[in-house]
Amino acid sequence: MLVKVEKGSFCRMEGVRLMLARVLLVLQLVVLVVILSPLAVFYLFGLLITAGLSLWRLLQRDYGAGEEAANLAPALNVLYSLALVQGALFFYYFTSRLLGRRLANLVAGVYRFGGEGEEEDDGGRASVVEYMRQTRNGCEKDPSSVRGRNLVTFAVTMMKESSSSSLSSGDYSSGARILDKLLSQAWLREQHELIRQLVGSSTDLMEKLLQTLRCTGTRDRGVREHAARIVAHLAGEITLARFPQGIRCIYSLLDVTTTTPRNQQQDDDNDDDDDDSAQSSDHYKKLMVQGLVILHKLAAAEHNRRIIINSTQGRQLLSMAMAPVSADLLHRIDHEAWNDIVACSLQLMCRLVTAPGETGDKLRSQVLNDKDAIGTMERILNCDGCNEKRLYILAINILTQLPMAAKNKVVDEASSMSVESRRKFTKLLLLIYTDEEKDAFMRQMAGEALAMLSERSKSDATIILKASDSTLKDLTAMLLDVNSNRGYRICAAEILEHLYIRYTEQDGYLNNLTEAMKDVLPKVLGEIFLVSWTHKEKQPGMTEKGTEGVNFSAQKADIESQDPVACQHEKVKEENEKVKEENEKVKEQDEKVKEQTVDMKLYAALLSLSEAIFQRLVNDDKDLAELTDKIAPGGGTAFSFAGKLKEMVEGNSEQATANCLRMLKITTRMIISLINLNGAKVGADLESLMHSLLKASEKMLELEGFMIFSSSDRTESTNPANILASLVKEAQELLEKKRQAQTTPAPSMETS
Repeated sequence: MLVKVEKGSFCRMEGVRLMLARVLLVLQLVVLVVILSPLAVFYLFGLLITAGLSLWRLLQRDYGAGEEAANLAPALNVLYSLALVQGALFFYYFTSRLLGRRLANLVAGVYRFGGEGEEEDDGGRASVVEYMRQTRNGCEKDPSSVRGRNLVTFAVTMMKESSSSSLSSGDYSSGARILDKLLSQAWLREQHELIRQLVGSSTDLMEKLLQTLRCTGTRDRGVREHAARIVAHLAGEITLARFPQGIRCIYSLLDVTTTTPRNQQQDDDNDDDDDDSAQSSDHYKKLMVQGLVILHKLAAAEHNRRIIINSTQGRQLLSMAMAPVSADLLHRIDHEAWNDIVACSLQLMCRLVTAPGETGDKLRSQVLNDKDAIGTMERILNCDGCNEKRLYILAINILTQLPMAAKNKVVDEASSMSVESRRKFTKLLLLIYTDEEKDAFMRQMAGEALAMLSERSKSDATIILKASDSTLKDLTAMLLDVNSNRGYRICAAEILEHLYIRYTEQDGYLNNLTEAMKDVLPKVLGEIFLVSWTHKEKQPGMTEKGTEGVNFSAQKADIESQDPVACQHEKVKEENEKVKEENEKVKEQDEKVKEQTVDMKLYAALLSLSEAIFQRLVNDDKDLAELTDKIAPGGGTAFSFAGKLKEMVEGNSEQATANCLRMLKITTRMIISLINLNGAKVGADLESLMHSLLKASEKMLELEGFMIFSSSDRTESTNPANILASLVKEAQELLEKKRQAQTTPAPSMETS
């Protein structure tokens, strides 16, 4: 049955409904304002209201004047007093709770649990609130129980009391979060030391942390990251012998198959796939970085290195740790995304290849026999995209171990890496060092690496010399260019010295090297001899006698004639200007000290090169005369080679520093070569030189003793050829023999 509704009737019904809705809304508002709002106010602040009313009635006691009122007054006073006390207690409780939350927020802010400028960390705040609640409850029961209690002990206690079967539980996770946050702040040194004592000395707790690294569930990501960072901070305290499963736990951080599981829980299936993938990738990278940091710190101890390299799991762990470099993730995928992980992997490899002893040989073999890793490091040196300095430094430090590894038969001789890769690497360093378009830091690092390689072995010196037809020309040009970077010149001097000493093949390369050194020697010595070694600069601020006094009196008279307030302002202004000037002078002096240190290293390198050339090329007094004429053409008797050496000796004996001691040793070796020249006469200048050298040696005795004591290589430091006193004694004995040979007349033959 159909009912037809007229249009006008429909409009009237809509109007009635709208009016009814408005009436109901008004009624609801009236009920809310008149009934519910007062109820809510009385519910929240009822005790405070009753306390206020009670206080008012106690102050204004108008209970009436009759006998009944007189009897009622004491009862009302008691009632109002009880209500007032109840309100006061409620106010105290309400205020303490409010201040407690405020204090918890302040503590959370101090330790950066979601404080200002920090990412929100509700879990961290909740942990602090729980710590304060438990501390308050414990203090109520036994005030002495809070002695020695702090946030660190609270977190450690929660983690220890958690069962091993529930490592992702709330208490364990909260404790790990607190320790992780405290360890991430370098300024909390006392807390770090306490954590190191409580956690590092607890085998059970450290075992729990290591087991947490293997928790691969999605819900365990947070606590796993906390545990990884805690273990990374405390890895230096870990002895792998105490934790048989430690290697496997660390391996799980580097294994992507265990970090990003496929079998997710059903409640995770509704998550967005892209967001989950991005989070998993970021989570994996964080864990991998921490795993590499842990392994790097573990490898600092010999006992841990031995366990790692002598076990199958340990060698697999090293292979996994080197995988980011071996797979060349920087160049195959992305520099920025994998930069930190590759840097951590290289840092670990650098520690492994520099480890001492038989264990170190095994570790070097594992690293340097990885052709893919070696190739990646060579690409890093030649890649413009790898612009981070630490990658460059680490790659050079690792690759420079190749020659020593081949010498000790650590590298597989059957592979081409031990010969061809070394040659390729050395040529690459030489190209970088001589390329003016390259970054200054990269060129300096390449030069230092070449100097190290040329000193270590004859084969590397040969590779450097034969790397290019322009090698010798480029090195000598860089050495003789006084406007060039002093660091470059130091490296060039050291490389040329090592080439000249190491390369002995009788061929054209040796002839070219000898001719180049003949040209270099007078120029380098001329530069060294031009230095005023005994020159003392005039102290700044020194003026002619009487000048300062006159100026001071004039200034004083002028100041006294001024207004006192203005005079005081003027004095303050002058003091501020003096402070600024003094600060600028200090900065200038620091810069001068740095420059002088670099200059001393440069002069030492130039002098060492000169001594090596002088010893071979200058054999008699004629050669010395030719050299002297080239250094100071037309100088005649005014120029004395021994006199210049004496200036150097006296100048470098004024201060007992390591650089001065090195200069004196090199100078003494040159003096020995000078005494040994055929046909050389012992004159007054040579006698005076020896006298100055003896005085300098006495001044340096104490310094050299301390340097020998603190040296890591006692065999090298105690070698007589490296001790100034021994060198001076040798020079003195040679001079005495020369003097005796010179004064002894030749035997004459009598004729019959």
